[in-house]
Formats: sequence, structure tokens, C-alpha cells
Amino acid sequence: MNPFKTHGAFSWPELTTSDPAAAAKFYSDVFGWNTETMPMPSGEYTVAKIGNAGHAGIMAPPHPESPTAWMFYITVDDVKACIEKAESLGAKTFLPPMPIPTVGTLAGFQDPQGAHVLVIQYEPEGDEGTGEMPDFTQAGNTPGAFSWFELRTGDPAGAVKFYSDLFGWNITTSDMGAGPYHMGALGEIQMCGMTSLPAPEVPPHWSAYVTVEDLAAVSGKISDAGGHVLMGPIQADGVGQFSFFKDPQGAHLCAIQYEAVEAA
Repeated sequence: MNPFKTHGAFSWPELTTSDPAAAAKFYSDVFGWNTETMPMPSGEYTVAKIGNAGHAGIMAPPHPESPTAWMFYITVDDVKACIEKAESLGAKTFLPPMPIPTVGTLAGFQDPQGAHVLVIQYEPEGDEGTGEMPDFTQAGNTPGAFSWFELRTGDPAGAVKFYSDLFGWNITTSDMGAGPYHMGALGEIQMCGMTSLPAPEVPPHWSAYVTVEDLAAVSGKISDAGGHVLMGPIQADGVGQFSFFKDPQGAHLCAIQYEAVEAA
């Protein structure tokens, strides 16, 4: 599955951070990403790469009030139609459709439960600059790749209905011990999970997991590079082990070492 060309697929993680250069070095040290910085109309933009394939962006906050955080773009066929449908389902638009030359048109909304989402309609050849993107089904076998996305929300059942109606995700539900865990898929390809908040004071949010070969070694690199492992390792039977961490500028992410991932 090419996420740049698949409606409803997560296609581009993006970090807005108070110190893009320091963040780029941190993630390069931790995950082995290559980085390339280029000028953009709004300022410098750093593309994080696995080999020659761009797979994430790092930039300064577009507005003074913007938080240091990872956000995630979902590919859509028609941005305007997507935003209109999201609003009809109870979402609130915080970024109206905005064209980005040579890339596409993007927009952002807050889902009915309060989590922020970015959507993007790429230009027909808008992903050329990213290099050869690995197929998403191989992300679990690719160290440094974003391989799973996860929504923490106060109303998982409401979120399931919203996202399945908006993007056409197929939903399956499993009991993970702490409660129901809802998995979203396009066809047979699972991409994301939706579950309850870990604590009432935590705001609804999307996060993501990055594949690693050796979680213990990566946890050491996180600490050595100035980050903090907040929780883990946590064992998920039949999946692997993972940790939650915070980078030196305060953005949160997860690292996961899978037990085994079958090629699709």
C-alpha cells in the first residue's frame, strides 16, 4: 500500500518543535534517520529519511501558540469534501484547506472527542521528493519506520464511528486486558488503534510507534541523547514490547520491538 496514494492512510508524520536542529539530531542518534533541511515559504523544513526515502518532517511551530508535538497527516482524495464531511460528523476545523505548492492541499480538524488530525490531498506527483517510500505493510520490518498509529480518547466508541464514517476504515475490536482496543484497517491492512485515555487529565491525542530492532539499546540511546523514557518496556503478548518516551524538547513518541511481522 502506497500511503501517499491511498485515501484514509496515514502518510506523513510531522514534528513541530522549539528546536528543529536539535530534534533532528536527537532522532538521528536514536533511530538512525538521515535528515535533509530545505527552505520553505514558512521557514526551514527538515525531512527525515530511512536511506533515501523521506518519511517524516521536522519544523519550527507555525504559530507561537503551537505546541511541541508530533502530528499526523492522513491522505484523502478531496480535502474540501473531507473537511465538510468531518464537520457534519461533529468535528471542528482549525486549519481550512491550504495549498502547498508542489506538495498538495492540506487542512486540519479537531475530532468530536478533541484530538487533532491533519488531512492532505497530494498533487499527482507530490510525493516525488520523498524518494522510494517503503510499502506500509513492511513498516514493522523496517527499523526507524512509523509502523502503528494510536488514538487515546475519552470516547473510543464515538471515535470508532467518526473515523470509520469519515475514512472508511474497517474496525475490529480486541480485549487487551485494560479494556477494548479498536483497530482500524484499510481492506486487510491494519494501521491504527483506538483506546481509552490512560488518565482523565490526559487530553485526547494521536500518537505513533516507531519500529526498532533492540528496544533496550534504543532506550539507552534516548537517555544518552537527552530524552526520557517515561514508561516501559511494556510487553504486549503476541505483538512485542514497547516504551513511551519524551524527546529533549518535550514531544512524545513510542518505540516498539515486534516479536514477528509477517510480510503481506
